[in-house]
Amino acid sequence: MKKSVNLKITSQQYIENLKPSGEAFRRELELEDSMEILTEGTVYSRNNATYITYEESEAIGSEDIRTLFKLEDGSIRIRKYVKDEDDEGMDMTLKPGMLNITRYQIPKMSSVNLEVYTNKLEDNLDENGYGKISVDYKIKFDRFFSRRNILEIEVMPS
Repeated sequence: MKKSVNLKITSQQYIENLKPSGEAFRRELELEDSMEILTEGTVYSRNNATYITYEESEAIGSEDIRTLFKLEDGSIRIRKYVKDEDDEGMDMTLKPGMLNITRYQIPKMSSVNLEVYTNKLEDNLDENGYGKISVDYKIKFDRFFSRRNILEIEVMPS
């Protein structure tokens, strides 16, 4: 059964730097960008998977875009697509230890290939679909751009 929920979606993007540490190097994360979205959405379960959906808003420059999170078998699939269009948008699956190569359609631009490696996924949703999901992944496109991302999705009663 679908139910309305409140969502708090936080995304933090980091640059990974190697800093000298004795005779070796240590990896340090430097926050580059962060975003927080508070919105209404829907949560439901079907065939042993949990689905969370919401409509993105004009306020963040993403009018008419629907986002779907699908949690299943220790992975999260993230799909973004423009409603009523054939545009692929974005479709990626994040599973710890897995490298995923996907195409991402940048709005009003061309699409790019993304390499996504998932470090960690924590799913703390209860049987009602409330709780928090956290995923830590590295995203890379071209040979010049590589960032570490931490995405948190908090599902709360509306």
